[in-house]
Amino acid sequence: MRRTVCAIGLTFLALAALGAGEAAFHPDIPKVWDDRAVETMEVLLAQRDRSPRYMTSAEYYALKVRPIYRSYPAYAKGREPAGYLESLKKKEPEVIFDPAKLHTREDWIRAGELVFESETQFRPALASQPSAEDVSASPVSSDGVLPFFRPFFRYYVRKKGVLEVGINACAGCHTRVMPDGSFFEGGQGVPNQPVSEATLIAIRESTPEALQKRAGRAWVYAGAPWVMSKEDFEKSFTKEEIVRRIMASQPSVFIRQGTSYTHPVRVPSLVGIADIRYLDATGLVRNRSIGDIMRYAAINEGLDTLAHYGDFQPAPGATIFSGDEGTRYSDEQLYALALYIESLKPPPNPNKFDEHAQRGQQIFKDEGCPVCHTPPLYTNNKLNPARGFKVPDDLGKTDDIMNGSVGTDPTLALKTRRGTGFYKVPSLRGLWYRDGFGHGGQAATLEEWFDQARLEDGYVPKGFHLGPGPIEGHEKGLDLTPDEKQDLIAFLKTL
Repeated sequence: MRRTVCAIGLTFLALAALGAGEAAFHPDIPKVWDDRAVETMEVLLAQRDRSPRYMTSAEYYALKVRPIYRSYPAYAKGREPAGYLESLKKKEPEVIFDPAKLHTREDWIRAGELVFESETQFRPALASQPSAEDVSASPVSSDGVLPFFRPFFRYYVRKKGVLEVGINACAGCHTRVMPDGSFFEGGQGVPNQPVSEATLIAIRESTPEALQKRAGRAWVYAGAPWVMSKEDFEKSFTKEEIVRRIMASQPSVFIRQGTSYTHPVRVPSLVGIADIRYLDATGLVRNRSIGDIMRYAAINEGLDTLAHYGDFQPAPGATIFSGDEGTRYSDEQLYALALYIESLKPPPNPNKFDEHAQRGQQIFKDEGCPVCHTPPLYTNNKLNPARGFKVPDDLGKTDDIMNGSVGTDPTLALKTRRGTGFYKVPSLRGLWYRDGFGHGGQAATLEEWFDQARLEDGYVPKGFHLGPGPIEGHEKGLDLTPDEKQDLIAFLKTL
């Protein structure tokens, strides 16, 4: 069965705690949907009158809580145990999150892992399974288990005899398959997969009605009427453009809700999130306490589509993410989830601090990198203004903002529902297990990020791109010699 790096660590911690007679844990669970906390948790959008206005506390707590059911792994073709699916159909439904059974801090963390892995949408298993071609293209664990980020690869029994598959777990974007076949939860996930020819043919043969339906879903997902009208947005969803955007997909880059089909965002690592002051590439959410991580999780499971952005509400009446078992987590579930996320640790770093890394560390200092990427967090936890954005005077009183801009493409920061006018200064910790560099993942590797050629007009990025064009901005280190760049990269991979 599946084993994750983090889960193994938690098992050892739990055994140690039991052996030591760990004292009972009395959690201090914040109220998630506190109206004042929700109102102040986000940095205002660049276009202030479009900053999201969320539902009230009374409206939130009137929503039904979704139970957390036990899930079962799916396997790559030919790797599942004999009679596996039939055995699942004989199982009774099992709700596996029960606060009354959580007595220690480690109990709560392990329960949070269950929430992290739990899906929120369900479909009949037999009607939703991918083709054998799609399955064979997916990376798998050493024991043949398919990862969360490949759609419909966890089984659920919510009614005896009825087998379903789930989608939209936190683990879907935040699970990485490591070179040894282990699953690293909290690492930068790789949600996109190779596109089958059958998928492309289906798009090209779409009826006008199907195309209109696809465009309507996309509008709920990423529409911003102050950037582009709904009519123009839907006109852009031609068959050819849809295929072009799908073919541009790259590992670790994701068109999450509120971003852009032409300017998506790099999937972040969640390791060390408690030390990070701003969440999202655009620094949208202030991370002031564990309560903000809880609120962030609730909002990003679909509640943002119910928010009002001025007079625009993406999904009036129903969130596009929540399943039929409810539209929110309980406060206890979110608290456990946040504890689990804050507990995440990376696997052992295989990159040693050798003489190359030692020289690279000195180059890092000489180049002035610690001004923005300050040890030990390797971020100064500040906001950097996007190119062309005039910082409002009042934000200087509430937030830590840098002078000047590093000059990267400003579209995500200025022309999306997550656009604050800023990009946060990211932490460099864990670069060795990450890919997709720059806030939009245009550079596939660190070597490409430090390649002077990426600034040229006709450059073809190796990461996400819809066509040729430069990877703009952040020119630190581009004028180093090839040997100096190798040494700097060697150091960065030790962090």
